[in-house]
Amino acid sequence: MLAKIFPSQPAVPGTAQLMIRLRGEQAVLSNLTFSLCNNEQNYLQPDNSWSSAPHWFTIDGGYPFNNGSGFRIGPTLLDPLLERASQVQIQLQLASGETRSTTLQLVRDELFSSDARGQTGNYSGSSVLTTLAPTPPPEPVLVAESVLIPAEPLPSPAPSQPKRSGSLIPMIAAGLLVLLIVAGALWWFIGRDSDHTLPATMDKQPAVPTVAVPAVAVAKPDASECSPANLASQSELDFVQNCVQQKLDSDQLLTIIQAAKDVKKCGVAQRLYANRAQGGDIKIALAYASEYDPLDHKPSECFKTADPDTAAYWYETVLQTEPENPKAKQRIEELRK
Repeated sequence: MLAKIFPSQPAVPGTAQLMIRLRGEQAVLSNLTFSLCNNEQNYLQPDNSWSSAPHWFTIDGGYPFNNGSGFRIGPTLLDPLLERASQVQIQLQLASGETRSTTLQLVRDELFSSDARGQTGNYSGSSVLTTLAPTPPPEPVLVAESVLIPAEPLPSPAPSQPKRSGSLIPMIAAGLLVLLIVAGALWWFIGRDSDHTLPATMDKQPAVPTVAVPAVAVAKPDASECSPANLASQSELDFVQNCVQQKLDSDQLLTIIQAAKDVKKCGVAQRLYANRAQGGDIKIALAYASEYDPLDHKPSECFKTADPDTAAYWYETVLQTEPENPKAKQRIEELRK
């Protein structure tokens, strides 16, 4: 069985399409009864909470979708699923009385909760405000002209000064002579000391800018790098998106996933696993299946217990890309015994 949530068409926040594909059955389901259980064995409730008490949802209006049955879902189901990064198991109750379960897959990068409605309008408002600032340049020309006009009356007071008294000339000359004598004395006693101090201060000044320049250039390049060093500084979603955009090879991505597991960034590890495995990366899909396979499972904070159904799902994902993969075929047969 395959269960996956796709964005609705057209995409509307808070709505999506649940696709169910039953192995060996071609008929489209008209309705669906199911429960959703997380890794802590808590079940989704109608009020968006999670509880240990099982709850069964029923939805109608099935239609053909992606070689299976499609059902439209709203915020009651979508919002709580997007809030959690952990895997969720979906269990179906078929009309025949049979129950089937598998890991519910979400195309997280294309799905939006109902909280995302109306958030884009604020950005257009701020961009319009920035275009209103540059308008008044011609004004300074008038200021320059007004400064030139009062300059003309200034020569008129000049003739009045000689009329006051010619006796001030000798006094001014004597005062200038005294100032020259004092200045010469100060230069004689102080000038030589200042000659020694000036080179010292000038030698020190150039040292300041040479240290500050490299510090600015080093900080920026690593800000969006998909690196274990950025696991703590970036949000979970930003880190995953950066890793997806940089298109690391399988071994590099497994190194990042292991680092995320070591620091208990379980949502990062699971999203990176699922994104690349669903994209057809055989090595990543096999590694993800091994996290749940009882044969290879190693308990950790992110993968506490083995889960044969989830392991089988990811082995089936491998076979969709490489139908003759020997490990996937062997493990699916043994897990179904």
